[in-house]
Amino acid sequence: MQPELISALVGAGAATFVGGLALYGALRQAHAARRSAEVAAASSQQAAEQASHAAYEQWRRASQRDAAVAFALAADEAAVAARDLLNGWNSVSMSDEESTFRAMFRAFAVVRAEGPQALIDYGQEVTSVVATLSESAALYRVEVEEGGAEPDGGWTPDYGACESDYKQKIEEFRQALRAFLDAPPNDGDPQTLRPATRRASVRC
Repeated sequence: MQPELISALVGAGAATFVGGLALYGALRQAHAARRSAEVAAASSQQAAEQASHAAYEQWRRASQRDAAVAFALAADEAAVAARDLLNGWNSVSMSDEESTFRAMFRAFAVVRAEGPQALIDYGQEVTSVVATLSESAALYRVEVEEGGAEPDGGWTPDYGACESDYKQKIEEFRQALRAFLDAPPNDGDPQTLRPATRRASVRC
C-alpha cells in the first residue's frame, strides 16, 4: 500500500476518533446540564411545597386560636347570663339567657371542627358546667314566675360551688390554649397541652 494512502487512512481514523470524543463530551455535558436542571426543579418544587405547608399550618393555627378565643368569650357570656337570670339582674330574660347559651354551643361546634383534641376535651368540660348553671337558673326562674320560689332566693351553696367549678374549667381551657399557642406546630398532643395542676373533682 502506498505510504500516502496509509497516511490518509490514519489521519481519517484519528479525525473520527477525535470527533467521537468530542461528541461523547458534548453528550455528557448535555446530560449533566439536564440533571442539574432536574435537581434545581425538584429543589424549587420542594421549597414551594414547604412554603405552602408552612402557610397552611400558620392559617390552621390561627383558625384554631380564633375559634378557641371566641368560645371562651361565649362561655363567659353564657355563665354571666345564667347568674343574672338566677338573681333577676340586668333584666335578663329566659330568652336572653337561652340565646347566649346557644351561642356558646355554636362557638364550641367550631372548636370541635378545628381542634386540637385537647381544647375539645377542655371545652366539653366547660360546656357541661355551663349547661348545669343554665338549667339551674332557668328552673329557678320558672319557679319564681309560678309563685313557688322567692325572687331573691336562687343563690345557693350548690350553685356557688358550680360557679367555682366553671371558673376552674374555663381557666384550664385558657391554660390549654396558651400551651397550644406556645408549642411548635404539629406538637398539639393532648398530654403536652394539659395544665400542670388540676383539681380533680367537679361539684356540679
